Amino acid sequence: MVMIDTTIAAVTEELRAARVGAARADRIIALVADALRALEAEVDARTRQIAEHRHYMEKIVDSLPLGVYVVDREYRVQTWNRTRESGLQGVARDAAIGRTIFEILHRQPTESFRREFDAVFASGEMQQFETESHATGHPRTFRISKIPMRLVDGEVTHVITIGEDVTESKGAQQRAAQAEKLAAIGQLAAGVMHEINNPLATIAACAESVTMQLNAVVAAGTPIPADALAFLSYIDGEVHRCKGIIDSLLDFGRSRPATTTPIDLNDVVERAVFLVGHHARVRRHRVHVDLDRSAGGCVIGNAERLIQVFMALVLNAADAVGPRDPAGTITLRTRRSADGGSMIAEVIDDGPGIPRAALARIFEPFYTTKPPGQGTGLGLAICYGIVTDHGGRMDVDSTVGAGSTFRLTLPVRTA
Repeated sequence: MVMIDTTIAAVTEELRAARVGAARADRIIALVADALRALEAEVDARTRQIAEHRHYMEKIVDSLPLGVYVVDREYRVQTWNRTRESGLQGVARDAAIGRTIFEILHRQPTESFRREFDAVFASGEMQQFETESHATGHPRTFRISKIPMRLVDGEVTHVITIGEDVTESKGAQQRAAQAEKLAAIGQLAAGVMHEINNPLATIAACAESVTMQLNAVVAAGTPIPADALAFLSYIDGEVHRCKGIIDSLLDFGRSRPATTTPIDLNDVVERAVFLVGHHARVRRHRVHVDLDRSAGGCVIGNAERLIQVFMALVLNAADAVGPRDPAGTITLRTRRSADGGSMIAEVIDDGPGIPRAALARIFEPFYTTKPPGQGTGLGLAICYGIVTDHGGRMDVDSTVGAGSTFRLTLPVRTA
């Protein structure tokens, strides 16, 4: 309004200087004033549109479940969305805008960080990689994308950085890969059954026959080579051990449980604890059971196979804790998931934990961290297959020196 008044005053002075008649001067001044007010109204409207559009775009960027920020060629932050403000490493937008990215994200070595941006500025191509963060106390995997931006045609003027938490999707990919491995082992097991079981049966029959003949010779008073019967006993024992491994492999080839009924997961846990509680490996430890009866634990499944899972997990926990003084603690806990759609059961030990390198392979067939001769590496793989057959999920959390938690998530029965 001040600008319009100033302009009208200037036009009035010019008209007076030109000795324009008062009536005509008034008409000219009125026309100029109307034109200026219309122009001002249009400018105001366009300014509001631009502000609204900018606010709209900022809301879009802020609403993304991704960390987004933009730096210029001086590495100064020009954009910083709301997601970047949250979390343990969150920085307020006002504290970030205008500062160099190295001042804000100072945990990463400056030179390697600078090279990431320089590669995009120089090549004009998007760079993408994954990195792992322990800022929350638990490892999280992030996919980082650095995207070139040009305000005008020519060189790259800014770099857009997008950080996406892909921990869950990576876990889903690993579970899918595990399921494929189990399916492949199942197919292999069928072939193994036909190819190996018959020769093993022949070996066992021959060993039994030779044992009977040697026993007859001994009964007749004729001496036999020392340890001959012992060696035959070893052969028979090893044959049965091989057959046990084959039977375990065949569990991978079985489809969903033949009979499924509504079962209370809490009852399954209690039965498993009762059955395994008499085992010497378990008796030397404290077993704590914490079952959530309030939410109801009804799932659809095969009770015997789920009992097999919990017994195997408790025995593994006992082995992990090992003989020590004071005794270790094994905890079995159930609860309803936050969304109410699943029952969660956990087997927790306070043993030495599992190294991170081993966690990625813990459910693979034939992979074991136990000493030679103390495990085939099939137990957890079989448990994984049984839980998957029930439409559930099996995960493990472990911290070296602080113990491990094996977690089963099973869908609850729906009406």
